[in-house]
Amino acid sequence: MELTIDQALQQGIAAHRDGRLQDAERFYRSILQAQPTHPHANHNLGLLAVAVEKTDVALPLFKAALEANPKMEQFWLSYIEALIKGSQFDIAKQVLSDGEKAGLARDKVDALASQLGAATKLEVSNGVIPPQQDLDQLMAHYQGGRFVEAEGLARSITKRYPGFALGWKVLGIILGQTGREAEALNAKERSVQLTPKDAEAHNNFGNTLKKLRRFKEAEASFNQAIALKPDYAEAHNNLGNTLQELGRLDEALASLDQATALKPDFAQAHSSLGNTLRELGRLDEALASYNQATVLKPNYAEAHNNLGNTLQELGRLDEALASYNQAISLKPDYAEAHNNLGNTLKGFGRLDEALASFDQAIALKADYAEAHGNLGNTLQELGRLEEAVASFNQAISLKPDYAEAHSNLGNTLQELGRLDEALASYNQAISLKPDFDLAHFGVGKIFYIKGNLDLARKSIVKAKKIEPKSQDYDLMLSLMKAGMYRNESEVRVGDTINTGVMARLISNPLILNRSVEPELISSLYEMNSIQLDKTKRDRLLASGKIDARYGNGIVSPDFALFRDTRNIIQKVAEDLTKIMIEAVNSDIYIYDSFFNILRAGGGTTPHAHLNTLDRNIGLGLAKKKYSLVYYLSVGDQDCSEPGTLKLFDPDEDILPCEGMILIIPAAREHSSVYGGKTDRVMIGVNFYSL
Repeated sequence: MELTIDQALQQGIAAHRDGRLQDAERFYRSILQAQPTHPHANHNLGLLAVAVEKTDVALPLFKAALEANPKMEQFWLSYIEALIKGSQFDIAKQVLSDGEKAGLARDKVDALASQLGAATKLEVSNGVIPPQQDLDQLMAHYQGGRFVEAEGLARSITKRYPGFALGWKVLGIILGQTGREAEALNAKERSVQLTPKDAEAHNNFGNTLKKLRRFKEAEASFNQAIALKPDYAEAHNNLGNTLQELGRLDEALASLDQATALKPDFAQAHSSLGNTLRELGRLDEALASYNQATVLKPNYAEAHNNLGNTLQELGRLDEALASYNQAISLKPDYAEAHNNLGNTLKGFGRLDEALASFDQAIALKADYAEAHGNLGNTLQELGRLEEAVASFNQAISLKPDYAEAHSNLGNTLQELGRLDEALASYNQAISLKPDFDLAHFGVGKIFYIKGNLDLARKSIVKAKKIEPKSQDYDLMLSLMKAGMYRNESEVRVGDTINTGVMARLISNPLILNRSVEPELISSLYEMNSIQLDKTKRDRLLASGKIDARYGNGIVSPDFALFRDTRNIIQKVAEDLTKIMIEAVNSDIYIYDSFFNILRAGGGTTPHAHLNTLDRNIGLGLAKKKYSLVYYLSVGDQDCSEPGTLKLFDPDEDILPCEGMILIIPAAREHSSVYGGKTDRVMIGVNFYSL
């Protein structure tokens, strides 16, 4: 007949009393198998372990008994005595304090306190707690940055005094600061086990778990630190950073707000708050947080770097450049800042300087996959394609799941004409990141070049579903739709699209005229605009290149003028569209539409209107692209710089007049400088023949 739990307990106690310890253990364990938290079974099994000098086995059993029934006085006594016997004096002191608060009898508290004090003195005299001289020397080495000496002494202390928590705590911190996180984890875990009420130990343990990307466990450690010490600003900050990694941004924001509220001069928390705000797209608030961090701690390199990232995202590239340079001056071995500086220099078109920055980032951090990827992008733009392939392959070897590197490798292989390899790279990127629109677009480009328009269209439609606002995807789909109406034999030669069969201008430049409505000019002045001298800072052109415009004047804030719903804008858009269709004898796709209002000193550096997609020779888009300028008011031409339009290859100077429309191939470079006293007003359009 099977025993009930109460019957098994009584038989276990009887066996225990009679000295039949194995029988007693069997009964207690059978109870715990059915009811793991049974307080008496846990407690009595702990007594058996103490009897055979297995204090380490007894401690978790006594703890479980006490947690199950904290009203049982004997459970407190057994647990505290076992802690004292196991030389875990800090924990014993804390549990004794908890027991006193729970109502433990005063005489029992006094007796245990006396026992604890005597044991502590005995342990010191017997060498269980390190001499104060060793502790002073340990802290002097650590605080003086002599980590090798500090580590050696900490290891010696933990070996000689394994129950001394501070030794493990300092060893864990040193190992973490020297990049040995896996070793640090063991030391910090031991510290937490020895001093479970130490908030700082839980915080340190959480930091290491976070660095090892064990974010859920890190979250639990930081929460434990905060439970022990609610005003622990550093733990709130670390919890916020961990929640950000977990994608729980609103919770992260709350934790970081709490950290800065508890400690307003906590620069790291302000910087962390900036990171979360930036990820939420609240860039102006992020900027304010980073600025506050740098005010509180001017030599805080990471905050300057983060400030640079936000400024770059806002298009304020000059300021971003200054922030990255400041970060590097404060911390010359800061690989991430060198990498970010390279990206900004690349945006300015300073490719050789960008290469040097990426090379420096890699020299400082050889396994920096993103820097290898960025180096590859820059080499590709410089036309050094084989070197770019090598850089992308290196990035992938360091980070096999780096979808962007696989996709960019595909771009380079496509440019080299190695289409099958390119297709494999794009497909690998998609397998790693199924919603990666650029990789789907890459697959579409390969099929387009091979002449398989059906498969090309399917891939580009997928890309467009992921990123509906992309003009590149719209453009390619429009080109393919137009191609469907042509006889296939006229547009295909072998396996490639015949880019030679296309409409052309009857002259280059083609000069036409349209009367200008006064209302049109006044409407442009009413629209939103930005200062011409801010175009270099405030945004990049669609090509990713820095804006060629400079100087004095105002311009449209984007390249979508014809989306404005004013009647006069829609009328000019309709008229210019008809003119462009007739000019190239083809349907068209309008890519950019904008206005420029130049004042004295305004102009453009020599430039063409080709973007990265246009430069992809396999697609043949450059030959289909044209640029139009419509002069609404030529301003003051009675000056040294009357705003002559300079065309290159071949060189040609054209002095515009009111109502002039000029169309050139987008690949033809041109420039202009205006110095008149009154405004020059014009509309620009970049378009493709279909």
